[in-house]
Amino acid sequence: MLNCSLCLLHYKLVKKTNRLKENEVKFYPQPVKLGVKGTKDLTKEIAGRCSLTRGDVLNVLSNLSEVINKWLVAGYHVKLDNLGTLRLTFRSEGSATAEECDASLVKYVRVRLLGDMDLREELQKNVTFEKVSKIKV
Repeated sequence: MLNCSLCLLHYKLVKKTNRLKENEVKFYPQPVKLGVKGTKDLTKEIAGRCSLTRGDVLNVLSNLSEVINKWLVAGYHVKLDNLGTLRLTFRSEGSATAEECDASLVKYVRVRLLGDMDLREELQKNVTFEKVSKIKV
């Protein structure tokens, strides 16, 4: 679960024009992206919280990735407690008849993550928002 009593999430305003109504413009809050955290950052953070070394954590993450891939391709959804469920989806074209519908219509395969319900509820309870014009990293 989240390790904070109140987490602060920065957002910025984004102006969008409605494509269906020519002159309708609205502003929407969007989360501010501070950057990207990678495997090296993840292994260092996790190793600092337990008795595993960064190499141990990297080994676990590598094996986790391989096993998840194996199970997804086999047709399973993969549920990771407190994170979410991974599943495969297709981007494909339709056909006029069932006889014409085959694998050639699949354009590409995507991996989707549906966030865990407990995680989503925890976020809703604990996150507060702060508007920023420019963020300092």
